[in-house]
Amino acid sequence: MNFSFVHEFDIDPQGFWDLFFSKPYEEELYKRLKIRTRTVLEHKDEGNLVRRTQRMEPELAVPSWAASVIKDTGYTEYDVLDKATSKMAVRIEPMLMKERFQMNSSFNVTPLGPGRCRREFAGEVKILVPLLGGRIEKLMIDQMREAYDTAAQVTREWVAKQKAPR
Repeated sequence: MNFSFVHEFDIDPQGFWDLFFSKPYEEELYKRLKIRTRTVLEHKDEGNLVRRTQRMEPELAVPSWAASVIKDTGYTEYDVLDKATSKMAVRIEPMLMKERFQMNSSFNVTPLGPGRCRREFAGEVKILVPLLGGRIEKLMIDQMREAYDTAAQVTREWVAKQKAPR
């Protein structure tokens, strides 16, 4: 199942990425996203590439119809940002059922003019579970949409704070 979430911000792409990878912003973001635990396993700036691997466990209510399949909501996120293109490849690997789950996506930040940018998170998720796979895919996409809307609100608040007169 394909997905795409788009938000616009009053900040240029470089400023967006600087904010995105800043520790205070990350702490606020993951708190607001109700991530129970977050462990950064790798964060390397290789010049034109930034690699980050993080293990996360969200506070997530699993519907009763999916509880027999989803026993653990934890996952590992693999991110590779290409600074030259302002695109980050994102791969998610769940703690359980790795062989039945596929998610490939990209996080693209493009300029919209002076001091503005557009962030799009788009990709495809496939869950290979008989009878429930499609319902679980829809549930995941709905949860991601809600998370990205929350993240957009957090980002707008941080951008506004940065622009406020001191």
